[in-house]
Amino acid sequence: MDAASEPTVDVTVSIRDYFLKDRSRMTMMAARKFGVTEKAVVDALVGQWPIVRLRDGVFRELLEALPALGTMRVFVRSRAAVIESVGTFGGFSDAGPFFNVQTDTLDMHILHEEIADIFAVEKWGHDTTTATYSFQFFDRSGDAAFKAFLWESFPDVPKATIEAFHALAKRLSAEAE
Repeated sequence: MDAASEPTVDVTVSIRDYFLKDRSRMTMMAARKFGVTEKAVVDALVGQWPIVRLRDGVFRELLEALPALGTMRVFVRSRAAVIESVGTFGGFSDAGPFFNVQTDTLDMHILHEEIADIFAVEKWGHDTTTATYSFQFFDRSGDAAFKAFLWESFPDVPKATIEAFHALAKRLSAEAE
């Protein structure tokens, strides 16, 4: 999808209605259904769900704060496949255009200049009966670059970890500028 596929007001209303009928639906699948970017789906749900848009330029600060949130489940996908990895962020370095995450459990090489939007998202899981908490990173085209979900003791994520997630989202929010 490209930025030209941003939704009309009618499509935004349809997206909201779609999730009102079943809050466990996947944003990725909604993007395909409505012919918009996944970022556009998340944008449509701001105000309906507890979603916080983070301010521009917080990529490094956010990544460097993630180790304190403990174990995370990271989703990276293309149009054809999804990989899920569970681990802890850390081992940060820069190499050319890449921001690297290298621990015993995660090995990521992120073209961070391609990350255009970041959201803190609280939503009902598609395969659980509980809320999930994630930071979702979108590229310049509005496609999900990767998502990092709180995974410490999931589905019983410790209350202190959820509180730390909310505090971090508030500190880095676009509204905090």
